[in-house]
Amino acid sequence: MGSGAQDTRTAKAGGSGQRPAGRDWSVQLPAIAAAALLVLLAAFFAVTLNNTMVTTAQIEAMRTGAYPVSVAAGRVETQLVQMRTLADRPIFVRSEEALDSIDKSFAEIDAELAENIKILANSEDQSVMNGHDLEAEYRELIRQQKALVAYCRIEGVGDAQVQKFVDENIQPLIADLLATNAVILDRSTAAVEELYATGSERGSQTVVWAVVLMVAVVVSLFLYLYLLRRRWVQQQQLQRNVEEALQLAQSASEAKSQFLSNMSHDIRTPMNAIVGLTTIASSHVDDPERISECLGRITTSSKHLLCLINDVLDMSKIESGKIVLNEDRFSFPEMVSELVTIVQPQAKAKEQRLEIVIGNVEQETVVGDAMRLNQALLNILGNAVKYTPEGGMIRFAINEEPARPDGTRLYHFLVSDNGIGMSAEFVRHMFDPFEREEKVAVSSTEGTGLGMAITKNVVEMMGGTIEVESAPGVGSAFKVTVPLRPAPDGDADLDMSDLAGLRVLVVDDDADVLAGAVDILVGEGLRGEAAPNGYEAVAMVMNAHIEDDDYRAIVVDWVMTGMDGVETVRQIRRKVGEAVPIILLSAYDWTEVEDEARAAGVTAFLSKPLFRSRLCQTLRRYCAEDRPAEEVADEKRESRQLQGRVLLVEDNELNRDIAAELILQTGALVETAVNGAEAVEKVMQAQDGYYDLVFMDMRMPVMGGLEATQTICELARHEDRVRPPIVAMTANAFSSDRAQALAAGMDGFMAKPIDIRELERTLNKYLR
Repeated sequence: MGSGAQDTRTAKAGGSGQRPAGRDWSVQLPAIAAAALLVLLAAFFAVTLNNTMVTTAQIEAMRTGAYPVSVAAGRVETQLVQMRTLADRPIFVRSEEALDSIDKSFAEIDAELAENIKILANSEDQSVMNGHDLEAEYRELIRQQKALVAYCRIEGVGDAQVQKFVDENIQPLIADLLATNAVILDRSTAAVEELYATGSERGSQTVVWAVVLMVAVVVSLFLYLYLLRRRWVQQQQLQRNVEEALQLAQSASEAKSQFLSNMSHDIRTPMNAIVGLTTIASSHVDDPERISECLGRITTSSKHLLCLINDVLDMSKIESGKIVLNEDRFSFPEMVSELVTIVQPQAKAKEQRLEIVIGNVEQETVVGDAMRLNQALLNILGNAVKYTPEGGMIRFAINEEPARPDGTRLYHFLVSDNGIGMSAEFVRHMFDPFEREEKVAVSSTEGTGLGMAITKNVVEMMGGTIEVESAPGVGSAFKVTVPLRPAPDGDADLDMSDLAGLRVLVVDDDADVLAGAVDILVGEGLRGEAAPNGYEAVAMVMNAHIEDDDYRAIVVDWVMTGMDGVETVRQIRRKVGEAVPIILLSAYDWTEVEDEARAAGVTAFLSKPLFRSRLCQTLRRYCAEDRPAEEVADEKRESRQLQGRVLLVEDNELNRDIAAELILQTGALVETAVNGAEAVEKVMQAQDGYYDLVFMDMRMPVMGGLEATQTICELARHEDRVRPPIVAMTANAFSSDRAQALAAGMDGFMAKPIDIRELERTLNKYLR
């Protein structure tokens, strides 16, 4: 199971004293050298020709695209600055002659500016991807400029009113146009720089290939001498391999013994709890509260036991090279929510502070192996909770880098704590299987020692990296970097145009959360402002009310130093009343404070971490005048009882009873079959649409789930019938099992033990 055993097998195979029969490579040397030289010459010619063609293409692209775009963008920038200056003139002088002069100046600038913007909008150069956006914004600017002149001609309009019109309607448009134009100008300038870089790079490649060709000639002369010496070296290596194989065998034996010792202890610990708690529950059948407590602790112990088993199975798959990564679409908010749901209770039990900070994550829906990434992050977060003393702090942050040339984006996951830390010696070996640091502080901590080995392997299989910094008594910091592809049409933009300019206050004592939230609000066109504590928030709300520019929404963190979120809400309500929506933000389960918060005046609750989509959806829900009907429908759908009939195919009676009870709780009807043959018979004898969904086990007597699914699909095609959706519900939980199920014709896959949330999602997808 361990890497030591695998290394032993490799060493023994490499240490064999028998050389396989084959050609005498020293005789074939001249032909090999000639072939190598021909290949190198052909490669040199191909690289030189390609470099020349690429350079020529770059020059032509600059001549027809980058240069005129750069000139036009430069003129646009100058003329926009002139317009900005001209827009301020009516503030100080508004005589008819002055307004006529301003109107004439606008027209003169517009004549050339419109032409330059048209050049940018119609350019086919790749650097002007947002030229049409520039043209559209410019049309709006012209409309607002005309409106400004007309407004200034109205008798009685004062300086402050003109100033406000310019600040709200003219200057933001010019600023946006300048920003967009700056991007175009930078890109067109970069195109020229890219030409020089390409020429230099291609020239260097040509030189390198020439050097390689000459080196190859020299190497071929020494190759023959190397082959002669190699025979002698192989004899020496054979002896060393035999000795190393013996040492590796001994190390593997020790590793297995240590692993069995750890597993014996770690498996018996939750098993002892399960057996003991079952006995206690049996002796208190008349005490529902005691039984409920026992069942909860049994559930926790069972999940821990399942994690231990999964670690061993995953390590076995990794070592045998059979693990396969899935390429599924998943959402960061959902994945992080699952992590928090699992880790938060553990941290709360130890009175630890769990901080989760979402940085500049723009692409929230991506394609990758969410299960493996979740597993890796959960291992790291779980260790942070384990090895951080009570009252400590754990911080989990996510950041995103801009798109790379291959279309992927790098996502950084940083987990830091102020726990017991690790020695430098252990950090060097912490990713080896079965490694656990021998410390008094961790001697009672459960685990196989496989979690970090699995984490490192999974991260590297995903094309990522993992870095560790740690010091004893200071804490540890893990940085996982993984490339992921944005999902096609993954993040549908939420239309926030009707909330543009909305003044929103965010209150949190975490500077990173404040900065991230304000960036989101500003990026969506809202007036985002920040308060680092409750006292300052109350003062800002009062000032805004006095100035008759109230905040239209307030987002308040629950847990803050000094005045907490609930008290902050209470103070704000006393000052300004009930009109403004106040949203309570929390990384914790708010059910324990919900009643108090509602009484204090909280309008809604929002979970950390604060993703862009969640914040925008919440503001749309409580700040928009007309709430979309789809949102209301979605809320009603969340709590509805399902209607439909499910066929549950399961040979194990206990598993069948458990799954049937869980499905019945949703309101659906359940029929059962004990093997694949019975399932085929029931489906084909029923009318079309009788069964809305079939849950199919994969391994069963008489006929397995794969064969049963194939049979149902074939009979349905042959008889021109509509078959019900079939979803695997099986303990065969590896990627290869998922692939087999889908290849057999199944529509989905669920692994045992049953995840109640996954079960509900599946039922909601297929049932009415």
